[in-house]
Amino acid sequence: MAEPFGVIFIGASFPISASNFTQADPTHWVLDVTAAVSQNWQALKEIVLFLGQPLASEFGLGLYVAVGDGGWMFRGYVSSAHPSDTFPLQWPALEGAEVGAPQRVQLGLSLEPLGELLQKEGSKHAQKEHFAKAVALNLYHFMESFGIQQSADKLLVPANCIEQWFTKFQGRFRKDPDFLSREKAQI
Repeated sequence: MAEPFGVIFIGASFPISASNFTQADPTHWVLDVTAAVSQNWQALKEIVLFLGQPLASEFGLGLYVAVGDGGWMFRGYVSSAHPSDTFPLQWPALEGAEVGAPQRVQLGLSLEPLGELLQKEGSKHAQKEHFAKAVALNLYHFMESFGIQQSADKLLVPANCIEQWFTKFQGRFRKDPDFLSREKAQI
């Protein structure tokens, strides 16, 4: 019989099947990431989640991550209509005493009604919209730093301003893909 699901940590693991997860109850499974994949869990950026067999049409398999004492954070889902996908892990930031070596770094899977997963996915899309606004605000502040304002509603910037900003943004984003989500500026 085929395994019901599996995951692959992009660039860091071979397929990890359901039998490697601890089944917490009939609808929840947990994987200890540091034991199963890598102690360097922060370097794990993306994961593929796939079904090995179909689910009932009204259900999906939700993907969650948890670090330290923090709660579970939704990352996406698969269903029989869409049996595999790649998801960014975006590990939650550690706070206070946990910085350095958290007690737990886990991946969770949950069999849930498709309607609930669709609601959570909608919230995830709102987060992407917020991210796009944060990128635009970052660009605006960069342009504003040139300090040349012709009038109340016009900025005068060098012709290569966008190129300069993108080079700076790209370097920072490569070093820390989550930097915009941690910035506290109002959008």
